[in-house]
Amino acid sequence: MAASKATGAHRTNGWNIAARIVAAILANYLLASLATACLARLLPMPPAEATIAATLLSFALFAVTALTAFGVRSVVALWLWMLGAGVVLGGILWLSIMAGGRL
Repeated sequence: MAASKATGAHRTNGWNIAARIVAAILANYLLASLATACLARLLPMPPAEATIAATLLSFALFAVTALTAFGVRSVVALWLWMLGAGVVLGGILWLSIMAGGRL
C-alpha cells in the first residue's frame, strides 16, 4: 500500500476536479460570451466584420481559458480570476450599452 503513494505528488480530490471542470466549461462559456459581446461592440470596423472577428477570437480565448483552468495550482485563484474578469467584461459591456454603442 505504501508503494502506491507518490511522494511529493500533488494530491487532488473530487471537488477540486469538479470545480475545475465547471470553471473550464460553464464559467468559461460565460467569459467567452462576454468577451465576444464586448469586442463586437468596440472593434473599429463595420458591425458584421466586428462580429465575425470577435467570434473568431472567442474560440481562441475559450481554448486558452479551458487549458488554464487545469494548469493553475489553486482552484480559489482560478475562480477569483474568472469572477474578476467577468465583472470587468460585464462592466465594459454595460457601459458600452449605456453609452449607445452599436449592437
